[in-house]
Amino acid sequence: MNHPSEDILGEVNNYLDGREIVIGVTGSVALYKSVDLVRWILRRNGRVAVVLSKEAAKLVSPELFRWASGGPVYVEFGGDVEHIILARRASAAAIAPATLASISKIAYGIVDTSVTLMAVSVKGYGKPVVISPAMHGNMYATHQFREAIDKLKAMGFKIIEPEVRKGVARFPSIHFIGRTVAALARRGCEDLRGVKALVTAGPTREWIDRVRFISNPSSGAMGVEVAMELWARGAKVDLVAGHLAVEAPHAIKTYRVNTTEDMARRVEELTSATRYDVIIGAGAPVDFRPERSFKGKLKSGQSVSIRLEPTPKVLESVVKPPKALVAFAAEHVENLEELEVKALEKLEKYSADFIVANRVGLEGVGFASPHLEAILVDKKGVKKLGKVHKEVVAAFIADKVAEILGAEGCGAQKSQYRGRG
Repeated sequence: MNHPSEDILGEVNNYLDGREIVIGVTGSVALYKSVDLVRWILRRNGRVAVVLSKEAAKLVSPELFRWASGGPVYVEFGGDVEHIILARRASAAAIAPATLASISKIAYGIVDTSVTLMAVSVKGYGKPVVISPAMHGNMYATHQFREAIDKLKAMGFKIIEPEVRKGVARFPSIHFIGRTVAALARRGCEDLRGVKALVTAGPTREWIDRVRFISNPSSGAMGVEVAMELWARGAKVDLVAGHLAVEAPHAIKTYRVNTTEDMARRVEELTSATRYDVIIGAGAPVDFRPERSFKGKLKSGQSVSIRLEPTPKVLESVVKPPKALVAFAAEHVENLEELEVKALEKLEKYSADFIVANRVGLEGVGFASPHLEAILVDKKGVKKLGKVHKEVVAAFIADKVAEILGAEGCGAQKSQYRGRG
């Protein structure tokens, strides 16, 4: 008989495609959130094994994790050397939450707890290990913490630095942790380490008066997913975002903008100062704005005529061209053949390396939906993705960017991306 947890396998998408992830849980009060992380992985068609420290098992029963995962849960390892079996089988591991004690022990190879033994074993097989600290702010601020974290970074552990608010180094969002460990499990390493990336996301707003504006239904999710995918795989990401209906992770440098002109100006400033390896225009800037904005608030009930003028094209504001340019084309068309024509026009207009074209204005795909009906178009041809989840689209984009840049694969994890010459 199948465990009930299998009812949610692949419920969101097939991003993990059956890969196994080991979740290590230590004695932080944030550990109750790890149950949601386990379920997040299952919903992407991943498998989970859970390792709890003895201190974590005092706070939450291992039975809860057994229910959540439908997989094995370990508090201690025995003569069957389960830590070796897990390390060989896993695609990646995450210590979430990680206490200062566990972080310090992993950094110095002290494997006297189940979690630290598992983490060192997984890393010893050359597999990615994500560490997500959570603790009181005074402990996060110590020299001991920073020394241990810097040591782990130098050894190739992926660290999700916490956001410190109200004196607490807070556990990041489950989605951000999940996206990070899933991307690494899928790729096997930070294959984009050292890549400098600029991503736009979300809609802009063009104001009619002080309280009304023209915009579109974009949530900004596509751009944020792309930014997370690139960051998880080692890129240094700058995100220029309009109005977002989703959370932009605190670990990604985000520049918030309002109007299309604001977005274009920020892109101009950033690309003047930095030559990015890749620019991905996943934002949804508004194409038209009122010729003039009315003062105050227009009185309701009256007729108003508004004349529109075109807004600046954001990608035309790029000063230093990147090594790879990715543009999006959101089109309301009858079929994929028409979509391909529109994409080819945009490919030529911007001299882009490839276009992500998707249909909008349809039920269940496009703006404000977790799915796109999309195609990837470059000079070599068209790849039809069909109806696909935005997390998976982000992975396709990052894979293609890695190919274009000639980024080093997982066999050369120690060195950073240096470009194509």
